Amino acid sequence: MPFITGKTVTDIFLKRAQLTPNLIGFQYKIQQGASRGEWRDVTFREFFVEVKSIAYGLISLGLQPGERVAIFSQTRVEWSAIDMAVLGAKAISVPIYPSSTLEDIAYVLNNSGSRFICVENEQLLEKIQALTLGSSNLIPGVEKIILIDPSAKSSEKTLSQLKELGRMEESKKPRLFESNLEAALPSDLISIVYTSGTTGIPKGAMITHANMASVLDDALVILSNFSEPESETVLSFLPFSHIFGKVESIAVHVFGWKQAFAEDIDKLLTHLTEIRPTIILCVPRTFEKAYQRVQAQLSESSYVTKRLYQWGLEVGRRYHEVIREKKMPSPRQFAEYGLAKKLVFSRISDAFGGRLRFAICGGAPLPKELGEFFLIAGIKILEGYGLTETCGPVAFNTPDGPRFGTVGRPMSEVSARIADDGEIEIQSQKVFPGYYQAPEETRAVMDDGWFKTGDVGFIDDDGFLHITDRKKDLIVTSGGKNIAPQKMESAAKSHQLIHQMVVVGDRRPYVAALITLNREQLIRFASEKQILFSEYAELIRNPKIVALMQKVIDDLNRSLAQYETIKKFTILPDDFTVEKGELTPSLKLKRRVIETRYHQEIQGLYT
Repeated sequence: MPFITGKTVTDIFLKRAQLTPNLIGFQYKIQQGASRGEWRDVTFREFFVEVKSIAYGLISLGLQPGERVAIFSQTRVEWSAIDMAVLGAKAISVPIYPSSTLEDIAYVLNNSGSRFICVENEQLLEKIQALTLGSSNLIPGVEKIILIDPSAKSSEKTLSQLKELGRMEESKKPRLFESNLEAALPSDLISIVYTSGTTGIPKGAMITHANMASVLDDALVILSNFSEPESETVLSFLPFSHIFGKVESIAVHVFGWKQAFAEDIDKLLTHLTEIRPTIILCVPRTFEKAYQRVQAQLSESSYVTKRLYQWGLEVGRRYHEVIREKKMPSPRQFAEYGLAKKLVFSRISDAFGGRLRFAICGGAPLPKELGEFFLIAGIKILEGYGLTETCGPVAFNTPDGPRFGTVGRPMSEVSARIADDGEIEIQSQKVFPGYYQAPEETRAVMDDGWFKTGDVGFIDDDGFLHITDRKKDLIVTSGGKNIAPQKMESAAKSHQLIHQMVVVGDRRPYVAALITLNREQLIRFASEKQILFSEYAELIRNPKIVALMQKVIDDLNRSLAQYETIKKFTILPDDFTVEKGELTPSLKLKRRVIETRYHQEIQGLYT
């Protein structure tokens, strides 16, 4: 049976284990022992047995139906197993980003009322312990801590010990686990996923079986003609704490994909060549960094190589223009493009493993130019759109006709409309039932069955959805002009030296920007140009670097309306980070924090 559907996540999970028990479903790197560093295969049946042991272990510790279990871990096979085991115990999972601040961790645990928490390792356990030190325990509701990786320094119960307890519990109640899976209703909660909180405290979006099943059904409609049943390999590195990653973790059971877990994002390039995935789910930053590497290498190349590269781009553009017009390329165009892919773009394709059929991209806007570049290079990026409150994607570009610069058409079960003020509103079974313990916040985003996304955009004549910005992020200059900063910030990051950009100008006479640079690339550039400096803060103030950035801004401004153009900018010495509270765990900008922290620098741009 190639694909599996069901009305509940547990039904899909159970069917997959029953129908393709010997199919390899997962791969991960062994971390200890003589086989350390080798990839281990796990069949769907073996995974089912692991999940069952964990579920029974949680039950043996007193977990009750409807209670919440927090998962505080990087993406790994145990994350997926614990998440499904929580459902097997009729409980509800609460994902927490490993990069979360202590304040956010405490809020999520307390707001969700989580009595159990599964913690990945010693390093993350220290964060939890920091909340319980001293006279005031900041997370009094947490009673049980389970450590995924064993630690000699901790006496907390380990995942291995939990599974051993589970095997003993199973002997007492042999059919309870399967009965729990079968008893789930579409309206039951599977998870409380907390939003990133760019403008305030996180809110817990309640996600049901029906929400997730609707997403997976529509994904199956779109991808069933393009995904090879039981023969695809997906390399997973997105945080499963994010709704996009959460969907990925369950989609494996629907499609029968083999899911390989990256050890660490820093080892992604190595894993791509080891695993050679056919599909990846990613964020635009994955391709922005890859493009910057290509441009950096090109800048160091010979004149002949640069000319060959430009020829390849032109050949690729002409070829895909014909394809977009639904025409057949000529034999000469076929031959030229085939040669360009071999001579010019093969190294890019090989860097992604050489087998990548398409990449599903979401979480932030993908610059149109990047989508077009990688298509020419032989990598098809399918951008989609969704939110935590819609259980992930509600619009998607299909493999047979992606339109870059859009997030695709609304999925088959989704209705989308544009409000009078430009806000995108969604009606769908994917829309969540509300925020946990926050009825007023829920009412604020619902309008007679329509969910108000907070995003501004439009639907073109061909039905493609365009996102222009977040409604709360829109800048209104003192001259009354409305400006969407995201498109400028997104376009700027395609330059090899720019790492981050924040556009400012609300209630001010013109638009300005804060910029951080790619430190490694900048130092290499300075070395090539023989720019002397004693420290990085001095380098970014060098007139040659400032002039180079001015040229980048000038190039960007040429694509903007006059009132949108960036008049001034300043280069900051340090990146915006999650740890400093300037980014959310999903790497979205916290504009209010940034504008407050860099108030003096911003004032300098207007004096």
